[in-house]
Amino acid sequence: MELLSPAGNIASAYAAFKGGADAIYIGGKKFSARASADNFSDEELKEITIFAHSIGKKVYVTLNTLLFQDEFFEAVEFAKFLYLINVDGVMIQDLGLAHYLHKVMPGLQLNASTQLNCHNIEQAKALIKIGFKRIVLARECSLDLAKQIKKLGVEVEVFGHGALCVSYSGNCLLSSFIGNRSGNRGRCAQPCRMTYDLVENGETISKSSFLLSTKDLMTLEDLDKIIDAGIDSLKLEGRLKSLEYIYAVTTAYRHSIDAYQNKYTNNDLTLDKNRLIKVFNREFTKGYLLGASQFKVLNFNSSSHQGEPIGKVINVNKNRVTIKLSNNLHRLDGIRFQTKEQIGLIVEKIFLNKIETESAGKGNIIEILVSEKPKFLLNSVVIKTKDYLLNKEISVLLHKNLKVNLKGHFKAVINEPISLTLSFNNTSITAIGNCPEMAKGEGTSIDRIKEQLNKSGEYPYLINDFTYEIEKCFIPISELNSLKNEAYKMLKDKLTLAPYPKFKSYQNKTILGQIPCKSSIIVENELLFDSTLKEHFDIFTSDNENLNENRVSNKKSFNANKELLHFVIEKKNANYLIASQYCNIVNSYALDCFYNLGFDECILSSELDLESIKNLIEDYKNRHDFVPNVSMLLYGKIDMMIMRSCPIGTFYKNTANNCQRCHINNYELVDREGYKYKLLGDSSCNIRILLDKPIYLLDKEQDFKNLGINKFWFLFTDENKNDVREILTTFLNKDSKFDKKEHSRGHYIDRPL
Repeated sequence: MELLSPAGNIASAYAAFKGGADAIYIGGKKFSARASADNFSDEELKEITIFAHSIGKKVYVTLNTLLFQDEFFEAVEFAKFLYLINVDGVMIQDLGLAHYLHKVMPGLQLNASTQLNCHNIEQAKALIKIGFKRIVLARECSLDLAKQIKKLGVEVEVFGHGALCVSYSGNCLLSSFIGNRSGNRGRCAQPCRMTYDLVENGETISKSSFLLSTKDLMTLEDLDKIIDAGIDSLKLEGRLKSLEYIYAVTTAYRHSIDAYQNKYTNNDLTLDKNRLIKVFNREFTKGYLLGASQFKVLNFNSSSHQGEPIGKVINVNKNRVTIKLSNNLHRLDGIRFQTKEQIGLIVEKIFLNKIETESAGKGNIIEILVSEKPKFLLNSVVIKTKDYLLNKEISVLLHKNLKVNLKGHFKAVINEPISLTLSFNNTSITAIGNCPEMAKGEGTSIDRIKEQLNKSGEYPYLINDFTYEIEKCFIPISELNSLKNEAYKMLKDKLTLAPYPKFKSYQNKTILGQIPCKSSIIVENELLFDSTLKEHFDIFTSDNENLNENRVSNKKSFNANKELLHFVIEKKNANYLIASQYCNIVNSYALDCFYNLGFDECILSSELDLESIKNLIEDYKNRHDFVPNVSMLLYGKIDMMIMRSCPIGTFYKNTANNCQRCHINNYELVDREGYKYKLLGDSSCNIRILLDKPIYLLDKEQDFKNLGINKFWFLFTDENKNDVREILTTFLNKDSKFDKKEHSRGHYIDRPL
């Protein structure tokens, strides 16, 4: 099983390899889901790819954001560059890009990003059909499902450690709509890590809690199950994390993987677990992969590093606090007092028995200096958030040169050229030198030869398994150096040799059926409609089988006559298949992809602004000579998130699913600004968070019609019968009036970052 580590910059890439990673995943300066990381310039991407291949490691590059039409070919050019420098694969979210690259660069490995949220067999089949060779499964998948998808003949990658998205990935719009920073475009502001009130039937039952903040994933103690399931790659999260974090986490998982695969006891396990607690944790969960309860994944108390508890404040006096230690504390450690204000500091001085000291241990009573509000710290728990000695230890290890072990065979026989054969994994080379001289004395010793050949300088090699065939002879040091340098260069060149890339032209034929003339309504309640409205609209009612449930469904087939699907699936037994706005269609090549999969109609993403929609339509029309069968959502409270972790059940400490509270009562989240987001649950205990105000574009109908879009959608969730009739008759009578207080324009004007 491949151990795949994160790297946000060059330094962290080397830290990952020194920690034992088999591969790293990194991002360029654009089109990466971690835009706030340092990321890699083109030159750095080339440098780290050559280095990785020279030591038998792999590099995957993230191209995992949605691409608007005017960005599409810039991303294609970047992918072309990655293909030329021989990266081992690209991670992709945008299906338009995947569809295009598979046709023009068939030799480039495509990995389906977790942002595509593959969580069922049908999705996996569709992704394979598009051209993906590896699927990074949704974090909500079980290990049993991973095994089933693996049987389809595709590589399977799963997350093993680190931060978790609370929403099904690729389906979180909260940051996009409240802050204009799209998580689908790498700019997530992490509103899930903020505090919210939980309101039940109008009454606040939880005040200022971290209701959407997940614990961190840790599978260290269950790697045997993951390895035995045949998982191809174990992914560690952390492109925004420190070097110390990346090294410590990578090392911990390297130790456990090697121990299990080579059948020996991992004596480092306890130490490694302790390090993981110290470098970063929000408390740990085994995650859904290993069967964690959906009521045990959230941490309501904090969204920040939990650190390691080391004591309690027992006295305060002016600018000093007295702490009784339950664990070690060293000068320059970082600590935090667990109060409402979460005060933190770096410990500059420690006083033990009023004498300044470098460190103190368990049971000691010490004093430290604080600069603010000491009286509020009395009786607070003290946690260590930064371990100075651990970071110092890791820093020393990171400064050591990285060397990989080679097999070497040296031959020196009179009247024959000397030779050095180097072997690494399945690669072998032989360098030839000059003939040795007849020794007048003892000749050049094998120890001297071995010592000289292992002076590899900047080459990342060490001849560990050394054999030789040598007669008594004299070999000048200069000759050994020349032979050694030639051999190392030959090996590196062979390991990093890129195959000649093959490019093809993009060819795509799309066959579309007749474009329906009726607009459509999605109704998620028991509302009835009069015949007048039914004449003008197709009505989709949610029956918990063929509409809403498909959003996150593990069903193996979909047999409804009409289907509104939120994720790409393989078309099967459906007369008219519709891709909803949650399919994240934002460019014309995504339309090519969906139509080729058998979809008949595509609702464009609600993250598109009018200008981007215009660009999309024009590009499609220029390439195909007709307007695509697309539609737009004109009204509705769309989902900001859909999540498996349930804040309601977590609050009530549920031990079993289907408590039905979300079906019996009304629940809302209220943020710090007072905005309210309704919570809706489905029959599988998934929770949806609705936009606080419905998108309202009824008065913009003509703008869309001018682009050739003639079908529109209306989404009704918690509206009553009168609300529905008013909206629809307003639309039919063309007398729409936008009310900023009651409605939202969404991204109609403002394109998300």
